[in-house]
Amino acid sequence: MLLTLTPAGQAVAPRSDTSAAVTGPADAGTDRLAQMRAGKIPLRVGTDATFPPFEFTDAKGQMLGFDIDLVHLLAQKVGIKDVQFTQLAFGNIVPAIQAKQIDMGASAIYISDARAKVVDFSDIYYPGGLAIFVSDKNDSIKSLADLAGKKVAVQVGTKSVEWLKQNAPQAELVTVQTNEQMFSSVKLGQADAVVTGAPAGQYFVAQQGGMKEVGSRLTNENYGYAFSKDDAPLRKAFNTALSQAKDDGSYAALTDKWFGKKAQEGSSKDRGLFNLSSITDSWRQLLSGLGVTLEVVVLSMLLSLCLGMIGGLLRLSRIAPLRAIGATYVSVIRGTPFVVQMFFIYFGLPQLGLQLNPLVAGIISLGLYSGSYVTEIVRGAVQSIDRGQMEAARSCGMSHASAMRHVVVPQAFLRMLPVLGNEAVSLTKNSALVSFITIHELFLVGQTIISRTFDALTIYLFIGLIYYLLTNTIGLGASRLEKRLAVYV
Repeated sequence: MLLTLTPAGQAVAPRSDTSAAVTGPADAGTDRLAQMRAGKIPLRVGTDATFPPFEFTDAKGQMLGFDIDLVHLLAQKVGIKDVQFTQLAFGNIVPAIQAKQIDMGASAIYISDARAKVVDFSDIYYPGGLAIFVSDKNDSIKSLADLAGKKVAVQVGTKSVEWLKQNAPQAELVTVQTNEQMFSSVKLGQADAVVTGAPAGQYFVAQQGGMKEVGSRLTNENYGYAFSKDDAPLRKAFNTALSQAKDDGSYAALTDKWFGKKAQEGSSKDRGLFNLSSITDSWRQLLSGLGVTLEVVVLSMLLSLCLGMIGGLLRLSRIAPLRAIGATYVSVIRGTPFVVQMFFIYFGLPQLGLQLNPLVAGIISLGLYSGSYVTEIVRGAVQSIDRGQMEAARSCGMSHASAMRHVVVPQAFLRMLPVLGNEAVSLTKNSALVSFITIHELFLVGQTIISRTFDALTIYLFIGLIYYLLTNTIGLGASRLEKRLAVYV
C-alpha cells in the first residue's frame, strides 16, 4: 500500500511547498492506477451487500447486484485486472475511504454536498430519489405530511436520516443497520413506514410483497461512486469508462438486467415461520463464518491472557511507575466502550500512519478489551493468597520472583479459573461486534444471508444457537478443568 505524506519542516521555498501539495496526491493517484492496471495491486471496493438489487450475496456467499456488475464492467474498461469487494456497514464506507482502507465506495451512495466535502464522486451512474413505503394494509399514510407522529424506519448513515430531520421533524425515526431491517420493522409493527431509495424499495416490494409505495418521489437525487480526494486519476478513469459503457450499450444491458421487467417480477413464495432451507442453502457461508469466529475468539483469548497476566503483575509491582502503567491500562480500556476502541484502531490509526488488516485490528481490539478485565482477575486472585505463603517461601530462601512463580501464582491460577471461564464466555459473545469492521464472522455472514432471504427469524435463531453451544462448551470446559485441578488446592 502506498501512503503519501507531506513532509513537515522541510526547508524549501513557499512556492515549492505549494506545488508539492497540489501535485503530490495526483502523482500518487496516477501511480496507484498504473499499478492496478499492471495487476500489482487490487482495486479495493467497499460495499454494504445488504441492499438488493444494487448489492447482495447469493447462497454461496458471492456478491451480486447492479453495483457489483457495473464496477466490474468499468474496471475492465479502465484496464484494472483485480477487483476486490469488501463488506462494510453503510455508515463506515466513507470513513474507510478517508482511512485509505478502500479505494472507492460502491453501495448506492447518494451524491450530496455534505459527503462531497470529504470524498469526491463520480458522474451519476443511476437516478435515485427517496420514496415512502408502507404496509399494503396501511391506508393512513399517503404523503410526507402523514408521517407526522409516525415511526419511520431509516438506515443509519443514509441520506434519508438527515433529510427527514429537516423535512419531517415530527416523524419519529427508527434507525436500523440494514435495508432488510427497515422493511422487517414495518412488517413486525415496529415502524409505520420506510423511507429509502426508490429503486431498492420497489425491488423489495416486487420480490417479497406485503408493502407498497405511496405518494410521490420525495427527492430526485442520484447515485455516484465515492473516491478519495487524493485519487482523482482513478475517478476520472471511471467517469470515462462510464461514458463509454453508456455509448456502447453495455450500461443499458445491465440496467435492464437488474431494473427491467424480468427483474421486477415477484419471486416470493408462501413460507412458514421457520424455514430450514434458509440455513441449508447457505451452509457453506455459515461454516466459513463460524471458522472465522473461532479464529477471532481463540487468538483474542490468548492475547487477553498474556496482557492480563502482564497487567496483573504490573498492578502488583512494588515499583510505583509500573503500578501506574497497569492502573492506567485498566482505567482507560474498561472506562471506554469496546466499539469505540475498535473503531479507533481500525479507522483512526490509519490517519496516524498505522494501517491494520481488519482481522488483526479486531483481534487486537478484543484482546485489549478483555485483557483489562483479566488484569483485575489476576490481581485479585494473587492478593487473595494468604501472605503466609509468600513469607514461608521467602524463609526457605526463595527470591520474591521465584516465590511468586512457584508458590503464589499456581495457587492463584486455581482461583482464577471460574472467573476466567466467565470472561472467555463474555469475549466469545463480544466477538460478534468485530463484524462492524468487515470481518466475515458468523454474525456478519448471517446479516448478508438475511439481506437475500429476508428470513431474520430463522437465521438469528440459528446463530443464537451456535453462540449458545460455543459459550456453554467453554463454560463446561472451564468447570471440568477446575474440578481436575482442585485436588492440588
